[in-house]
Amino acid sequence: MGTAASPTTAGPSALREWVLIAAMTALAHPAALLIGTAVLTAVVALRAWVPFAWIVLPVLAFTAIPLVTHRPRLTGHAVRPAEEPELTTLVRQVAEGLGFRFPLLVRIVAEPEVAVLPTRTSGFRTFTLFLGLPLVRRLAAAELAAVMAREFADEQHAGGRRTQLLRRARGSLVDSLEKRFRAPAALAERLLRGSRTHIWPLALAADADAAAVAGTPGVRGALTKVGTVDAAFHVLGDTWTEVLGEDGDYPEDLYEALDAALADPYVAPRLAAAAADDEDDPMAIAIEPPLAVRLAALPEHLGHGWDASSPVPLRDADTLERRCVRDLVTAHDVPGEPRPVRLLDLAPERFEASTREAASRLVHATGQDSVRTAMAAAADAVADGTWMQLARALDRETGRLPRPLRSAAARAVLVGYLDCVIGGALLRAGWARASRWTSSVLVDPAGALFDVEELVEHAIASGDPTRIRELLPHFTEGAVC
Repeated sequence: MGTAASPTTAGPSALREWVLIAAMTALAHPAALLIGTAVLTAVVALRAWVPFAWIVLPVLAFTAIPLVTHRPRLTGHAVRPAEEPELTTLVRQVAEGLGFRFPLLVRIVAEPEVAVLPTRTSGFRTFTLFLGLPLVRRLAAAELAAVMAREFADEQHAGGRRTQLLRRARGSLVDSLEKRFRAPAALAERLLRGSRTHIWPLALAADADAAAVAGTPGVRGALTKVGTVDAAFHVLGDTWTEVLGEDGDYPEDLYEALDAALADPYVAPRLAAAAADDEDDPMAIAIEPPLAVRLAALPEHLGHGWDASSPVPLRDADTLERRCVRDLVTAHDVPGEPRPVRLLDLAPERFEASTREAASRLVHATGQDSVRTAMAAAADAVADGTWMQLARALDRETGRLPRPLRSAAARAVLVGYLDCVIGGALLRAGWARASRWTSSVLVDPAGALFDVEELVEHAIASGDPTRIRELLPHFTEGAVC
């Protein structure tokens, strides 16, 4: 396994990258850019720079210093070889396979993420590998090795100062797109698309190096599963934690429940499809190529003997799970001393408060006085093409996004609301759940499966809400609210 990382092919010029860094940083902070421009204009006009230096210097410092001095926080919980020998052995083997010869720390974090970041320990330069507990639990050993190998390779390819600054500048520009006062969308899109030609080849090179060390099957499985686990964590896990937190509770079996949901035949395929649907990117925001492109670009390499069917065993899994759950409770700011409950012992109806809230918002947004008439108005909006206005009434943030992003955001908002309200109404009308983890797939009175989300998506895409209207008789006045 002594495969060193392959050298990155000759990339774009350093000058072009510095220009992109400066331009994206400036556009990410338009207020600072305007102040700087005004000061520069005054200096040229008045031919005196000293009085204005005291204005522009703090502005430049506020904009540039965070970009240059960024340091990661040591979140999560340290893992030592004596405590988790199987996991730390796998980490060491992968690092050696890539020729990654730096002092290395390992920390388990609560969310499904993997990252290798430079840190300092006792004054010495080290690297820390952050491993998300959901991924350690769900990925086979060979897939986890592939994920780690890809992060080590990415650090080797993209760990240079200029590349890191380019990524941070790009990230700050993407973050600024959600602000009310932001750069013109066309200009931001042009810079993001231009910087993508520098970033994407590095991602593909890291994938290829990971395949050389961990085997192509492991990388392929990891790339496919990571997005699914991430979607489950944020779609389901965040909802569970927030709903329970409102009552002063927290899910002590969160990770066990996520495992159960991901094993559900009506949940995992939907989440996997959503994670793989990443080609619609009108503003070139994605830092990595679409999943299909990455999978197609993988070179063929055999595996290297790591278990391809089972996760790496954790000796102290219960303690790590308890600590990570507490981290999430703290992050969600649950008031007081929260009480532990088991998700697997709760009825699915415990989480129907979101259904009632969605129905209430739909009634208010449509100006109707019942859920049935509100759903009829929503069907009318789909038919006459005014559904984006309805989505904006449901979630005002969609109207504040850059214009190229509004259509997809509005569609996601409306699908989410109508799916939630229709599913809740049908359950109240006597239909059954096909899964305890979702109300989007139901069993109708005749025993047939009925996919609510698919129905809503087809109605919006085709502009034909006939099937939604056919469900209106199931909406009794008290069906949801």
